[in-house]
Amino acid sequence: MLEHQGVRWGFVFLQGASHVPNDEIEDLMKQAVEMYLQDEDERNVSGSNYQGKMRTERKYELLGSFGGQRFDLDLDTAYGRDTASFLVNEQTRSPGLAFSRN
Repeated sequence: MLEHQGVRWGFVFLQGASHVPNDEIEDLMKQAVEMYLQDEDERNVSGSNYQGKMRTERKYELLGSFGGQRFDLDLDTAYGRDTASFLVNEQTRSPGLAFSRN
């Protein structure tokens, strides 16, 4: 595993999730980034308004001119089933260097 020191940065894009409040979407976004950084394939997620699973097949996908690893959410909410996807795009590759796959 490549050891990173210093700052790692990138972007996260959300597609979907209409039944989850913004503050909980922010928490789910953070969990997608954690999964990316910890090299996880699947995680159970829950909040006050939802529960479900977040998964990745480690696919690289594009959203406009940006791309990243896709993380899919399948959620049960108080309002019914909901789905969403996050693209996690890391711009750094190693200390001192900036890298863009775009």
